[in-house]
Amino acid sequence: LRHTELLKGENFNPVSRNYLHAIRNARQLRSITMDIVNVVASGHLGREFDLAVLKLDLSQLQSPIELEHNPEDFHGLVIRFNSESFVIILYSSGSYVIMGANSKEKVVEAQKILMNLLLELDIEFESNSPSISNIIYKEDISLDINLNILLTKLGFETAEYEPETSPFLYYWPEEFDCLITIPSSGELVITGTTDAESAKDAVSHLLDVLNS
Repeated sequence: LRHTELLKGENFNPVSRNYLHAIRNARQLRSITMDIVNVVASGHLGREFDLAVLKLDLSQLQSPIELEHNPEDFHGLVIRFNSESFVIILYSSGSYVIMGANSKEKVVEAQKILMNLLLELDIEFESNSPSISNIIYKEDISLDINLNILLTKLGFETAEYEPETSPFLYYWPEEFDCLITIPSSGELVITGTTDAESAKDAVSHLLDVLNS
C-alpha cells in the first residue's frame, strides 16, 4: 500500500482532522525519527546589568567559560562553555537567549549554569524558566530530489526556489506552522515550530507530495 493512498478519497481535506490522522498513519510506516539541531529559548532575570562590569567579574571565576563583549559590534555579553555546545547571550536589560542546545533538557541545564554563575558573584536576580521559541529539526529522507519539479508540485504560493541565489527550496506548508528547507540531497531542515509531532507531520506531508 502506497503511503499516498492513505491520503486520498472523498474525505480528503488538507486542514481536516481526517487528514492529520492519515498523515500520522503514513508517518508510522515511514519511520520519521527527526534529530534536534538547535533549541532556541529566552528568558529574563528581572534586573539590569552593566555588562562590562559583569564580564570582568565573571572572568575572575574559576569556571571553564569564554566571554565576549564588544558593544561597538554587538550589544550582548556572549557566554560560551568549553564542554557544551550551547551559548548564552545576556543583554543589559536582563533578558537572555540560549542557543545551540540540542535538547530541551540542555536548555534547562544552560539556565542553571547561568544562575550558578550569578550566584557565585552574589548577584540577585529573578529565577524564571526560559521559554522555548524555536526548535530546529533535521530529517534525512534519503531521496535525490529534482527541486524544479518539486516546486511545480508544491506551487509558487507556498514554495520558493531560486537556484541562482540559493541551492535550497523553501517550503511553507499551509497545514503546518513551519518552514522546510529542502536541498536536492533530501537532508531536510524544519524550523519555526517547538513541537516534534508537528515537524514530523509536516515531513510526512512533504513525502506524500514527493510520492504523488
